[in-house]
Amino acid sequence: MKKQSLNGVWSYRVGCGEWVEKEVPFSELAVGHSECKKIFDIEYRADRVELKFDGITYNAKVFLNGELLGEMLPYSEYTFDIKDKVKPSGNEIRVELEDIDAAFGPVAGWENFGGIIRDVYLLYSANERITDAFFYSELQNDYRDAVCHIDIKGEKLSDCTYEISLSQNGSCVIKEETNAENKIFDFFLKDAKLWSPETPNLYKMQIKLIKNAKILDIYTHNVGIREIKCDRHRFLINGKHLFLRGVCKHEMVGSSGHCVSPSLIKRDMEDIKSLGCNFVRLVHYPHSKITLDIADELGLMVSEEPGLWWSDTSDKRIAEGSIEVLRRTIMRDRNHPSVAFWLSFNECQFTEEFLVESAKMCKATDPTRLVSGANCMSDEDTLKYYNICGFDFYTMHPYSETFARSMRSAKMLTDKPLVFTEWGGHFVYDNLKVMREFIYEMRKLYEKNSDDGALAGAFIWCYAEINDFNREWPASVDGRLLEGLVDYERNPRMCYSVFKNAWEEDMNPVKYSDRLLCQISENVSAFKYASGAISYDEVHSKLFDKPKPPFLTEQRPRMIKVGPVCENPPYPYIRKKPYVLSGTIEFSYSGDCGGVIVLGGTDITAGYPICGKIGETVANLVVTTESGEELVYPLRRGIELTSAFATYKSSRINPIASEAPRFMEFSYNGSYERYVMNKIQIKFDKCERVKTCRLISLDDKSLILVYAVLAIKN
Repeated sequence: MKKQSLNGVWSYRVGCGEWVEKEVPFSELAVGHSECKKIFDIEYRADRVELKFDGITYNAKVFLNGELLGEMLPYSEYTFDIKDKVKPSGNEIRVELEDIDAAFGPVAGWENFGGIIRDVYLLYSANERITDAFFYSELQNDYRDAVCHIDIKGEKLSDCTYEISLSQNGSCVIKEETNAENKIFDFFLKDAKLWSPETPNLYKMQIKLIKNAKILDIYTHNVGIREIKCDRHRFLINGKHLFLRGVCKHEMVGSSGHCVSPSLIKRDMEDIKSLGCNFVRLVHYPHSKITLDIADELGLMVSEEPGLWWSDTSDKRIAEGSIEVLRRTIMRDRNHPSVAFWLSFNECQFTEEFLVESAKMCKATDPTRLVSGANCMSDEDTLKYYNICGFDFYTMHPYSETFARSMRSAKMLTDKPLVFTEWGGHFVYDNLKVMREFIYEMRKLYEKNSDDGALAGAFIWCYAEINDFNREWPASVDGRLLEGLVDYERNPRMCYSVFKNAWEEDMNPVKYSDRLLCQISENVSAFKYASGAISYDEVHSKLFDKPKPPFLTEQRPRMIKVGPVCENPPYPYIRKKPYVLSGTIEFSYSGDCGGVIVLGGTDITAGYPICGKIGETVANLVVTTESGEELVYPLRRGIELTSAFATYKSSRINPIASEAPRFMEFSYNGSYERYVMNKIQIKFDKCERVKTCRLISLDDKSLILVYAVLAIKN
């Protein structure tokens, strides 16, 4: 097959205006109706001659020598057979473009650009030719080997053979011949080099069509061997869980429209990779296939979609147009290992019929990939319609100034993976604290991996500023959407480094001033909890999710989001969420015991020195021996017990218990979520055979925290 470029200087006019010169490809502000034409000669002799467009915006009629060849939808590849219509020389190709009134294409979500936005060329081929090849694989033997398939389509294949090769870094790993009339070629690849964001290994697939020892056609494409599956709340990439961390990226750079140089595309994609991302959501229309090549090489997973934004899919022209554009995109890009899934819509006024038909088309055209849609409907509708149409995972755009909206979705949409295909926007791009908190919460949902809340991926809106003259402050100023990690000229904004670093920072916001301020002997054994404790979550909701205690609400309200919860405790017997004493807590034990250690000994309601008098007995520790004897030890304010809080009003404080040394200090917020944990140690006069240990509250206003009760063994 030979190729003749028709790029370069064309004649161009707007409406019925004067003809001027225009360099094709081009992408210009929408003008309504425009026309492009070019005179060309045939450069080669061949059995077949085809005219191919790699993409226009938004609707076009194509004429050759005055005869209508057909119409084109946006962004998509179209090929026209012109063998019987073309002359050796003096041919005129004419394209009529519509970029405002097109039924499908222009939307109000970003600045629209019309034009012949991608390459135009002639293809010369023999009658016998390869028309398509689809590579896919299944991994075997603990992801070491692969069974590979190549589904090949061609024309006039009688008496032809295929020579099929797969090579990596110039070294051939597979080379075989097969009858060209066989539609699917299968082979086993041992020790396959897998493609992933960490190791983007590529193979070069080459298929030669041969007849009578003559090569008639060659199909070449880079491919990758990898597997992407759903695993309840998460995605598996080559058998390993991976959180999809990504950005939403438009194709435009500044006012480039859709004609962006490969160097600028690569610069953007390399920068996104340097942010620690493994995913780019290519919004909201098919991008140049150069973008896919770069994603393959860099190890960036991508998704693609047809060009919808708040579109009414009850309009058949819009529904059918978008499904056709996505079908052509899938056919163009399904050999790219970087493509993780297809998104059939973005934020639409949808019909059930459209959802079903779009999902059906995606799975029929590419049964190897996951399918969903980028969505901002209610959680209830998402749960209903995503299951009706058979989408593989849920999506949501939980824009909000707090994480509560996101959490609702994460708790409801749990029977398959959930991805925030957009989050952030003007709520976070200039609020670094909120951005950091959102990232922490999303990471915690992924780690939690629970039916009570989970998250499989999140793509921030958005990577770079774009033009949008349909919004106002705070999202836009003077027609520029200011929600990017980088600005119009690709300079990092203030939020850039926060986004990058927050994903890598300690997963738990807890900070330990000195993890263990005093030690615990290894010669201990934990008492087993028996009964009587109050749930910490119940106490937290009563104290901090409603009007705050007086000592927290003077002057400014305090938002105790976490409380004295011990993340990653230093010993396995220490509880993350403490027992809460209000009444009696009983612990059981059986064996010799030389004393008792209580870790905690702090009062969450206030405690000394904030409230109460030093020496005041608040609770008793009662140890019952196997003989029935009761050993009673008082727990007193400022002696064994203190406040759990290390701040009061605007000051740090130092809650000291004279007989209970500080065991640990930790914080979740340096301003007011600062906490202490004490170590109450009571030694018996002699070794006892112990049966139970009870903590009995004597003050109904105090809630004492207990993280562990330990027996000191002899």
